Amino acid sequence: MKIDVFKEVVRLLKLQNDRDTAIYGMGIDLTEFESTLQFVITHLIGSLYGEDGKCTFDWWCFDKEWGTRTDLTMTDADGNIICETIEDLYQYLEDNVTSDYTLPKKYTDEERLEILKQMFEK
Repeated sequence: MKIDVFKEVVRLLKLQNDRDTAIYGMGIDLTEFESTLQFVITHLIGSLYGEDGKCTFDWWCFDKEWGTRTDLTMTDADGNIICETIEDLYQYLEDNVTSDYTLPKKYTDEERLEILKQMFEK
């Protein structure tokens, strides 16, 4: 992916996220309707860059809050901070491409119930 396309995808995803947050702040929960866009983009990122790439992308966007949180860092093997800027993120993803991404398993209602039972029944 070209960096200008990558930056535009991130910009649009952030705009959508900001809009959803503002609407949620007004007491309207559109999560079930709007989160599909986020899933589409992160699945595409995963298909392009692999499982680690998807996780790193999601971390940078949502945990590191679009690169603005300075208290969250990612370091390389030598302890150097990486992925501080969108350009750093892009370069990390480009340099670490894998083809190991698969769609998450969809569980049946029975499988979900069994997982919940295992988690909460002792």
